Amino acid sequence: MHFSIPNRSSDHTTLPGSPTFKAKSRASSHRTSYGPSFLSRILSPILHPLPSSAGGGGGSTAFEKKRRATRRTTTSLLVLVIFVVALFFFALVWLISSSGSGRSANGPHVVLVLGIDDLSYKDDYTNRIIANRQEYANAHGYALYTEKLSKFQTMVKDPRKKEWMKLPLLRYAIAAYPDSTFFWYLDQNAIIMNPNLSIEDHITDPRRLNSLMLRDIPVVPPDSTIRTYRHVPADRIKFIISQDHEGFQTGSFILKNEEYAKYVLDAWSDRLYQEYSFKKAEESALEHIAQWHPTVLSKLAVIPQRVFNAYPNGVGDASYQDGDFVASLAGCDTPERSCVREFERLWDSRGRVVPQK
Repeated sequence: MHFSIPNRSSDHTTLPGSPTFKAKSRASSHRTSYGPSFLSRILSPILHPLPSSAGGGGGSTAFEKKRRATRRTTTSLLVLVIFVVALFFFALVWLISSSGSGRSANGPHVVLVLGIDDLSYKDDYTNRIIANRQEYANAHGYALYTEKLSKFQTMVKDPRKKEWMKLPLLRYAIAAYPDSTFFWYLDQNAIIMNPNLSIEDHITDPRRLNSLMLRDIPVVPPDSTIRTYRHVPADRIKFIISQDHEGFQTGSFILKNEEYAKYVLDAWSDRLYQEYSFKKAEESALEHIAQWHPTVLSKLAVIPQRVFNAYPNGVGDASYQDGDFVASLAGCDTPERSCVREFERLWDSRGRVVPQK
């Protein structure tokens, strides 16, 4: 009986890992590789132009002219494509940054926020305050958000401490105008005395704000260890406030509508602060936050009190003078004083809107 043994040299099957298999794989990959990319075909005439012919023949010259024209056309098309792509990229970045900062063509740039103490004051008094704010808002294209403080009684720890109600009031205002940029809270017991000054020109413009910022001063006067930053640029500021001789004065302040504002309002209105026996309630709480949270202080600017919170009965730099923006009756709701009487003394001397020509 005869058995034939197969000849391995004639077997066309190859095992993976063998030299023959690797060689075939390389050959196969060469045969199936893709041709030049689209970009390389465009750039080839520019990066690797054919050498000009030394013979100077007519046909060669015509061919060379055609090659140059093709290169010029290709270069122009490439530059145009790069320009369009760059333009699209910058437009996309601008749209994203604009939406992130809360700016929109559909919302007023500034919103005035006013809380009305409907439980302690008569309508005649509060209606004139609303009219004062509305006149100013209309003159500059701003919005006025006003609510009765009684709406927020259940949102604070102690309804008798009405000063805490400005915080949920502000959150409601931001929710009502999500596309607006600046929110100016001004206490009820204050009068806009010079309505021809805009918030932008008078305060928030970066160049103007940079000249107003009080740098390296104690957060709590006269000598607290924590001081305002010296080198923060004005365009990074999100919170603008003033001080009186005791510290932060929260009767007038401006918040920029970004995540920072929501963070500050959330931290500031924490029930633990409301339960603590701070000497000045919400003002002391804000001073505490600013001193112990660099995230807050690094974007907060203290500006001179007379800029938007002058006291008619103040002294020195805090004292109201004719032509000042705002007269604040802070502390008038005490037995020794009367908000209504002080308001009446100032009401008729306030400035009126001058129509723009």
